[in-house]
Amino acid sequence: MPRKIRVGVIRCDTHGYYFGAQMGYEDLDPAGLVKYDYIVAHYYQNIYNPWDLEKLPKVPGMQITACYDYDRQRAEHFAETFSGKPVVCDRIEDMIPLIDAIFISDCDGGGGDHLKLAAPFLKAGMPTFVDKPFASTLKDARAIIRLAEKHGAPLYNDSILSVVPAADMFKARFPEIGFPTVGVVKGVGGAFSQENLGKRDFGGIEDRLAYLIHGVALALNLFGRDIEFVECMGTLPLEYLHLHMKSGNEVVILNTSVEHFPERCNFYAAGYSAQGAIASNPIGDFEFIYGGQRILQRFKQMIQTGKPPRSYEDIIYHIAVIEAAQIAQKTGRQVSVDAVVKGKERL
Repeated sequence: MPRKIRVGVIRCDTHGYYFGAQMGYEDLDPAGLVKYDYIVAHYYQNIYNPWDLEKLPKVPGMQITACYDYDRQRAEHFAETFSGKPVVCDRIEDMIPLIDAIFISDCDGGGGDHLKLAAPFLKAGMPTFVDKPFASTLKDARAIIRLAEKHGAPLYNDSILSVVPAADMFKARFPEIGFPTVGVVKGVGGAFSQENLGKRDFGGIEDRLAYLIHGVALALNLFGRDIEFVECMGTLPLEYLHLHMKSGNEVVILNTSVEHFPERCNFYAAGYSAQGAIASNPIGDFEFIYGGQRILQRFKQMIQTGKPPRSYEDIIYHIAVIEAAQIAQKTGRQVSVDAVVKGKERL
């Protein structure tokens, strides 16, 4: 039998467990998952038996052999959950001899440390996955890609909302109304931490970029990326984001807080045209897991073929939309995404 692909996981947070369980399922201890990340266990559990992870999607052929977290104890708990198989490393560089590929997870972060975390592996020519958001700035995003190209390291990034099957199912309904000329996406927004519920100060853009990127990803997934300009308004970062498409079509992303829209991790989308309107079912936690499976399948394929499953131009474009939106909200004017991509508009 062929040797399994050895994968290292950086940041043993909820996304570490979320993706780790799918690729490291053969070593996974369900009791450890319940103990150390009940949120992830809940997604995968049989409700009648918490130790039976009946809903866990599996991506075979990989094994987690090393892990790292800024908090060593959190990494130790992660390794314990996978039967002690992953080696807990004190430095990210120590992982390189132990792995064939690296998976940099990030559930709640803003991507500000992704360049630092990815650099040693890209310089080693190692297949690298960088979780969403790819970077907190367009400058960092470009730097990560330059490293990948310079050292011939295949690189992948995706939001679950770019690949989730539930979005494909909704797009398949577009012929009912021709093609939507107006689209509306309800994003998470990110203003939902317990300490902030009921308050007006929800932090800055990077504090919530891990959530804001999903709404952008779903909008581009459903309605295309031919954006002419963006406009933005609201008191929260990117609260009401308008994408004016080169076709003349319009897309609005609502990143309102849970004070005004209590659903947390559910996304909704609607499409309107002269022929009528359609709306999606909720796209939430129990739909996300199959988007996670697709990401891992593509990550594995990239390791095997050495070919990135998504263009670097597309990765850059998503971050450019975020940056254009920030400029638009700061200045109160329309901002061209193409101008941001070309460096003619800067924060």
